[in-house]
Amino acid sequence: MNPLDRLAAAKLWLISDAPTSGPEPGPGAPAVMPYLAHALYALTPVLTPEVARMTCDEHWRVYVNADWLESSPVREIAAELAHVTWHLLLDHAERARTVNVDASTAAPWHRAADATVAHTVTPEGLIPPGLATATELSLPEGRSAEEYFAILSRLPTTPSDGTSTPLPAGAGCGSGADGVRREHELPPDADASGLDSVEAGQVRRRVAIEYRNHVTDIGTTPGDALRWAKAVLEPTIAWEPLLAGAVRRAVGWTNGHTDYTYTRPSRRQGAVRSFVLPGTRRPLPSVAMVVDTSGSVDDQLLGRALGEVDGALAALGVRDSSVTVLACDAAVHTVTKVRRARDTTVAGGGGTDMRVGITTAAALRPRPDLIVVFTDGYTPWPHQPPPATTVIAAMLGRSSAQLPPTPAWAARVECLLE
Repeated sequence: MNPLDRLAAAKLWLISDAPTSGPEPGPGAPAVMPYLAHALYALTPVLTPEVARMTCDEHWRVYVNADWLESSPVREIAAELAHVTWHLLLDHAERARTVNVDASTAAPWHRAADATVAHTVTPEGLIPPGLATATELSLPEGRSAEEYFAILSRLPTTPSDGTSTPLPAGAGCGSGADGVRREHELPPDADASGLDSVEAGQVRRRVAIEYRNHVTDIGTTPGDALRWAKAVLEPTIAWEPLLAGAVRRAVGWTNGHTDYTYTRPSRRQGAVRSFVLPGTRRPLPSVAMVVDTSGSVDDQLLGRALGEVDGALAALGVRDSSVTVLACDAAVHTVTKVRRARDTTVAGGGGTDMRVGITTAAALRPRPDLIVVFTDGYTPWPHQPPPATTVIAAMLGRSSAQLPPTPAWAARVECLLE
């Protein structure tokens, strides 16, 4: 019998959607992990005697010992398949690089990553030999691989030069688990080419959808796999560059405007001696910041958001005198021109009504080209936008909170703290 036929049988056993009796499947009963189907059939098998059982690399190639395949029960093969597949789905190789794992620290990362995989496969009763759980490692349950690695390694995170000495053939679970190449692994351009990063990302997304549906149906204890599925399907984008980008775009429109003036000679005056040609000047954008000073606004988050706007305006060459800060809760308390918005002294602490702040800002002379409203959103808004002015609603809150809606005419940027 071809050893790869047993590998195919293990895949079918693993994804069979059949009922099981008791908390764990029996010795011959099919597992219930249909959400792994896309990932399992994306794997490229490579038979090699240099591994004891099964390892994987970053290109979704699984290296399998043919003798082990022929002598092992299908259930045990399936357990190893689920083990290495979750390393690939959780992108443990790339995550290892972010914490500077190399050959010298691969062992604690390997244990940390295995603990998160064990948490995921334990409910299905598929713990392969040697896969230590968090409890067996005296670690808290339900944490990420990075947290486990910090506890197990007790090493400071130092910058890496991006190179690493290969590990011996068959060591650990392969580079697919820690990003450190093994001597038995094929080069990226080998005939068994596996998946590139884009293809791997597509597989992860399809499995994340299936996995989230699965755990929603059966319930689960929060763990690294569920956090992974949420991150794949609902990626979090840093709000700082979004806020700075919105400010740059709004101010950029004004920067593109020019006015004619006779106080500055035209660059073409030398070509026309009989007439006086006007020169051009670029009007300086005027910016107003309406700061919600009600008691519900987080001062730390407000300071960070103001700093991002300050940085964006400074990069665009907007002078200090062109920025006005209005402190507002249910009324406007102060209207000041300050050197840096984040250094302003705010007053208030009562209720919230940003309508009065926006109306006051729009009445300033010169009229502001941009109004940035910093608020937690629990406020009424004007029915109409202020004339000839762009409004950015910088919504301040926590990532776990559902922020209130904002008007369609305001550019919304959610500034969230974890």
